[in-house]
Amino acid sequence: MAVQVIRSDDRRRTLWRNGAGTTEEVATGPRGPAGRPLWRISVADLGSDPSEFSAFPGRDRIFTVVGEHGVDLHSGHGLRSLDPWHPHPFAGEDAPRCIPRGATRAFNVMTARGAATAAVGYLTLDTAFDTAADGITAFYVRSGSLQAGIKRAAPGDCVLILGEAITLRVSSATGLLVRIEPTSSL
Repeated sequence: MAVQVIRSDDRRRTLWRNGAGTTEEVATGPRGPAGRPLWRISVADLGSDPSEFSAFPGRDRIFTVVGEHGVDLHSGHGLRSLDPWHPHPFAGEDAPRCIPRGATRAFNVMTARGAATAAVGYLTLDTAFDTAADGITAFYVRSGSLQAGIKRAAPGDCVLILGEAITLRVSSATGLLVRIEPTSSL
């Protein structure tokens, strides 16, 4: 199916790779030669206690706080203070220490370096929005709603469009627009 609405209640919950927390898998792409997905979208529970990120060598990550409280990331590259709804890209090899400023969550997009690239931006949509006919487009709804064909997405839901140009009908929606572009056939 080219258009899916992944409801917040329907996402599969898994442990982080390092076992320090949990994440909800929104969607994954096809598997590469090592058996790992070429791309992955997830929503992680960060809680309010400090934790360490899992390392993902050979991956690129775009991390966006989607809860009420921002976080401070400490890594070999220094300190980054991140406020909610501001995407932050970094290499998957980096496994920063995360200090939440209160209980919060994060939206993650990971891609296999050399096989796919991703871009994430915060948008306010008040009119119809046309998606591209190639690649993968996703919209994580913060507020309002949007309609993709006969399917409606509410806050916390994610619309996933795989290689199809469609028009999203919007009712004052805000959220994260994700574009994933395969760059090779690994």
